[in-house]
Amino acid sequence: MLKEIFDNLTLHCGKFDTYFDVYERHFDKFVNKNPIVVEVGICRGGSAEMWKKYFGEGATIIGIDIDPNAFKIEHQTPGCIQVYGNQADPEFWKKFFEDYPEVDIFIDDGGHHQSQQITTLYAAWPHIKNNGVFLCEDTHTSYWDSYGGGFCRESSFIEYCKRLTDTVNLDHFKDTQDQVNLFEHYTNLNSIHYYDSIVVLEKSTKVKSTLLTSTPI
Repeated sequence: MLKEIFDNLTLHCGKFDTYFDVYERHFDKFVNKNPIVVEVGICRGGSAEMWKKYFGEGATIIGIDIDPNAFKIEHQTPGCIQVYGNQADPEFWKKFFEDYPEVDIFIDDGGHHQSQQITTLYAAWPHIKNNGVFLCEDTHTSYWDSYGGGFCRESSFIEYCKRLTDTVNLDHFKDTQDQVNLFEHYTNLNSIHYYDSIVVLEKSTKVKSTLLTSTPI
């Protein structure tokens, strides 16, 4: 369905062909549910058009960009909101989330530099609604020196997310001293999914797991 929408867009949009299955796997539950969707990276307006058609007319689509060309009238989708801002600036995010404090879906398709991606995830996470989704695209730049990455480089977005996987198992930590600030910031992290060039983080209120047995021992 989403790929068909993409194939018939009137505005320019560029996505890797492998992304569409990932989108539908994690976004399908929001279709026609009036979600609030934020995407960093407006480019030429095609993605906003795509999300509006996919999620339905009741969806609120907010695009963020730092390129003045993105705000030309010919790159705008009626009914979608465009915001000028630098995703690497924590002060921008502070102001942005004062205006839009709750988000169902957050998509980072912005500058792809490691510091930009980490800053964006950290700022956005407290504002993702329960059962919401954060999706970062083009994470292959985590392996590129030119974007601040490199294989197993600690400062890369991929390595940052690897450290967050421990948060999913926070209830099982034996030593409470291990609950460092980074983990506490992401305590409602329910799952992390790694795909080719995409990382998806899903949020939900943590419920302590209970051991069930089929028969008495």
